[in-house]
Amino acid sequence: MSFRIYNQTIVVLNSTKAVHDLLNNRSQLYSDRPRSWMLHDLCGRRNTVFNIPATDERHRQYRALLRTGINQRATLSYAPLLESELIDFVQRLEDSPASYQGHIRRNAAAVIMRVAYGYTISGQDDFFVRTAEEASQISGRAMAPGRWLVNYFPLLRFVPSWFPGAGFQRQAVIWRKELDALSGTPHKWVRDQMAAGTDKDCFTTRLLRPSNGKIVTANEEDIIKWASGGLYAGAADTTFSALTSFVLLMAVHPDVQERARSEIIEIDGVSQLPSVSDLPKFVYLAAVLKEVLRSAPVAPLALPHQVIEGDLYEGYSIPKHATVMANVWSIMHDEQMYPDPYSFDPTRFIADDTGNAVQPDPRAYAFGFGRRGCPGSHFAETSMLLIMAGTLSRFKISPSVKETAGGLPPLEYTSGLTSHIKPFDIDIVPLK
Repeated sequence: MSFRIYNQTIVVLNSTKAVHDLLNNRSQLYSDRPRSWMLHDLCGRRNTVFNIPATDERHRQYRALLRTGINQRATLSYAPLLESELIDFVQRLEDSPASYQGHIRRNAAAVIMRVAYGYTISGQDDFFVRTAEEASQISGRAMAPGRWLVNYFPLLRFVPSWFPGAGFQRQAVIWRKELDALSGTPHKWVRDQMAAGTDKDCFTTRLLRPSNGKIVTANEEDIIKWASGGLYAGAADTTFSALTSFVLLMAVHPDVQERARSEIIEIDGVSQLPSVSDLPKFVYLAAVLKEVLRSAPVAPLALPHQVIEGDLYEGYSIPKHATVMANVWSIMHDEQMYPDPYSFDPTRFIADDTGNAVQPDPRAYAFGFGRRGCPGSHFAETSMLLIMAGTLSRFKISPSVKETAGGLPPLEYTSGLTSHIKPFDIDIVPLK
């Protein structure tokens, strides 16, 4: 389907075939980003990992750095960090189970800040974490569809800030300053730590101090700064959303929870927490993660792509510079791909003795498409699986008595760039 907002054509892809044919097979045409004059130009965010045009050489350089820094091999090197943060998470959850969302957010932030910058967060109100969260909220407001006329009539960007009706110019000045803190302040902190000799091994220091002894140029350092900033922006909210949905889904599916717990205890016993090396052994838990990503997709509408030249697809004319969006929710709930799509059933991803085919892996649609696919998907899966395993090995999750008194209400979802199931009252109790 397609529609227009002012002079901008937006095409929505609702089937896996259309997504695969266009965003994957014709990725050379469909991997650009729509130009948001408010966010990219007036707020100075054009060079971020997520906004950079695919035709810009920096896009290739960003992806090369990220693939190297958080690929499967690099993820294993962060195993001690992930496991130590799991211990901290479990202890916090035991101390205050009602604050489980805060603990999930803290864990996601602590892991990615340590990976990206070697920085250990001080608590829920940590300056760097708060700055990143505020920047994410500002970005969402700055790129809200239909909100800023300058996105549709770019000539307005030349209107002076004092001119009547140019409030967007004054707002952009404020937001640009705040957004610069996301990429600039943490990077400067790492540089200061390196100068003092107190830095910790991390993504940024590995790149600023390469093993071959090569001197990093100013342009290369700027690329490193943006790539590091992209790590937090890409990981914190998505991990939080997926794990929040996981906890709530376990509360309403005790049979799934118990089966996953039995698998974890069978492999690890009852006296120790799971480790990163254990994760490949968890067949059913891996299927639970896939079903969480399918039934409660973190990004119901994938980030928008832009076609760089006019294209023709199955009789439809797609104009140059049209915004193209993948309706991930529609794909994940397509009953042709996933029979009984509104049932939470991890076994749909496990082969059985009857020879029934395993249903399509939702990770192919959960982590982006084409040249815009997430380069850190393996790291994300590893960190989420470890928290899931640790949680189920130590706690039983169930709806509160108040929720079950009148029967559980239908699951509802939040809205925004990322989404998760809306919280309801649950009990998280340590296993005896």
